Amino acid sequence: MKYDLFGEIITAQAEWQDMPEFFQEDLTPHRVIYVRFRNDEDVKKFAELMGQNITPKAKTIWFPYAEPRAVAHLRYVDEK
Repeated sequence: MKYDLFGEIITAQAEWQDMPEFFQEDLTPHRVIYVRFRNDEDVKKFAELMGQNITPKAKTIWFPYAEPRAVAHLRYVDEK
């Protein structure tokens, strides 16, 4: 539990008073399949079949390819 300076309990409802409505689109994948590769040549063949570039640091890919979502520029601005 969190308390304010006067020792009163802070609730989520109290913190969200007068805030704008917000709806989060469900961006979770429909299904996840783990694929294991024996070597880099197999990864290269798989990347060609998927039509995607798979770098050594890649942890996931979308099929079909989906552009990474850029959200850092999104902000809520109060016009007052």
